[in-house]
Amino acid sequence: MMFDVRTVLNPGMSFIIDRMLDESDTAAYYGSRQLGQLIASPAYVGLMIDAAVKAVDERLPAGLVTVGRTMEFTHDAPTSLGMNLRIKASLKEIVGDRLFFDITACDDCGVIGYGKHERAVVNKQELFERANKRLLHQA
Repeated sequence: MMFDVRTVLNPGMSFIIDRMLDESDTAAYYGSRQLGQLIASPAYVGLMIDAAVKAVDERLPAGLVTVGRTMEFTHDAPTSLGMNLRIKASLKEIVGDRLFFDITACDDCGVIGYGKHERAVVNKQELFERANKRLLHQA
């Protein structure tokens, strides 16, 4: 990639998602009746990723986006329907076209988990061209 992402992004940038959990965030919604009104792991991880995306993607020039490369998340305490969830993603480091985030998740009672997430800055059109080429060459 010829574009230097450091011209528009810098370590320390962050984004906070702050919202009350609703039915679509629950384990029951994702099919786990045993865990019912607790936040589902897919919703939890999705919100963490969303915070990282929102911290940087809107600052990129047209045609560039970020894609996830790696993720490591802990979920250390249960959060129930009706509680507020606050997720903060902070850009920790930039290495070439790769972005490294630290993420913290809290509810009304305190920290519920942490995350590390890596995203890469890519050309959206080239990404779709590569995907289409793979589709055409599948066995």
